[in-house]
Amino acid sequence: MSPAPVQTSLRRLWAGAFAGFFLIFGAWAFAAPYDGPPDEVQHVIRAAGVVSGQVAPEPAILDNWDGRGSRGVGAYQRVPEGLHSPATCWGFNPDKPANCQTPIHGGPVAEVPTSAGRYNPTYYALVGLPVRLWPSWGGLVLSRLVSAALSAALLACAFAVLVRWSRFGLMLGGLVAASTPMLAHLAGAVNPNGLEISAGIALFAAGIPMLLDDRSVASRRPLYWLFGISAVLLALVRPLGPLWLVCALAALVLGLSRDRVRQLWATKPVRNWTLAIGAALLASVAWTLVMRTGSIVPADDDMPYISPLQAALTYFEDWNIYFRGMVGAAGWFDIFIPSPFYWLWISFVAALLLFALVASGWLDRWRFIFFVLGGFVAPGIMQVAKANVVGLQVIGGRYMLPLLVGVPLLAAFLLDRTLMNARLSRTMTRLFIIALLPVHIVLLVYAMIRWQRGRGSGALNFLEGAWHPPTGSLLPMLVMLAGVAVAAYVFWRGQNLVHRTAASDGRLTITTADWTTSPTTTTATGNGGAVANGASTATVGRHRRPEPDDGSPVLGR
Repeated sequence: MSPAPVQTSLRRLWAGAFAGFFLIFGAWAFAAPYDGPPDEVQHVIRAAGVVSGQVAPEPAILDNWDGRGSRGVGAYQRVPEGLHSPATCWGFNPDKPANCQTPIHGGPVAEVPTSAGRYNPTYYALVGLPVRLWPSWGGLVLSRLVSAALSAALLACAFAVLVRWSRFGLMLGGLVAASTPMLAHLAGAVNPNGLEISAGIALFAAGIPMLLDDRSVASRRPLYWLFGISAVLLALVRPLGPLWLVCALAALVLGLSRDRVRQLWATKPVRNWTLAIGAALLASVAWTLVMRTGSIVPADDDMPYISPLQAALTYFEDWNIYFRGMVGAAGWFDIFIPSPFYWLWISFVAALLLFALVASGWLDRWRFIFFVLGGFVAPGIMQVAKANVVGLQVIGGRYMLPLLVGVPLLAAFLLDRTLMNARLSRTMTRLFIIALLPVHIVLLVYAMIRWQRGRGSGALNFLEGAWHPPTGSLLPMLVMLAGVAVAAYVFWRGQNLVHRTAASDGRLTITTADWTTSPTTTTATGNGGAVANGASTATVGRHRRPEPDDGSPVLGR
């Protein structure tokens, strides 16, 4: 397929992907009560303070920061006092609807406490202006929609580069799996965790083909820009961002040859973005140290002692909770969907990972070690170390997503290189679309019922209840249905475009298992066939993919 039609199709698909993601995220912006998403009051106060010029307030120990008399760390921001309206009357009572809460409002400017007062101001500067200008439901929804648009733009860019650089399109299925309902819930709220997860997805979507795909292409500039922007955002928006970024980079650069490194460094955008990423990492770490973002209030004297072994075993046993938190546990971790939906999502990701581990070489298997170290071991160490200070289960599954979203994307990339062909990748991606996208609707239905009537209300009628969004309960559901439909159509079309491109390039039936080579003859010992004399090879892990000297792929039998 000629470049011009492909570029035109990509622009249209980017717009469609942005619309789909924005509608899915935006549905949550209209559906949730104030402080319905986790810690939203704290983030709104911080955002209003940042856009008012209070970028680095004095760190302080806070009294009653959550409306329940709790002590914590953070800072005070001079903002309208009506922004401090936490969900104290219903947030920790899952059977009680949200109608008891005082609505968000303005009021006189006062010193208002926020546990997010020490956080890096980058995210808050982007989303805070609407809610500061209009401290009301309208301003809150606008700030939520700004946050949704930022995440949707990153994911639309990730979608576009995967359509352009994915060999058979299975990475589009990985993108569906990485974009969980929990991400949608957070992206449609004022909470930096949503943008952090989206940045992680975009980082891997650009970084995997940029660093691991050795095919010759006309220009990788879009990859460089998306990778750089995503890495800078990931480093800055939350305190754990530098950890996730370092682990992600380690997984991607593992095994790069010196020639490949020199080739990348010779590219000006790569040098510029490397410096920018390094500066962002240093700035983020410096902010955390200076503002003492990681400080916590000492434990109460009557807290029972928890041994390190007991804390470690509890952390290990609680991974079913963390998995649910990654897929979708809305609100104050009190809104769940039926268990089969969780296992459906997890099994799809596990299938990608399992087959990738089987089909890939040891070098690529070692890449997943960094996901284990960063996404499992490091949070466990933090949990165990602070068990006697803040208790257990402080780290939720959503906090690990910015790194672990790379697992389905990397697994899909490796399968496209080793085990799959165009037909199988298209079929599997369509299965991901059909099976997983509707789960977004399920979580929204259960969340709206919980907020409107309480979790134990029984009937699945999201139009009834004591509380309703000021814009009505029907609107968010219609927006969600439209978003899922648009996203499904765009992903379907994107996979079809990859398939047609593969057909026009003669790549439909490439399959590999164990390719062996000699200087004069390359022979396929797996399920591919023989390759003509003089063919060169491209290596992914220990597998060698035969390619003729003119650069066009060779078809297997």
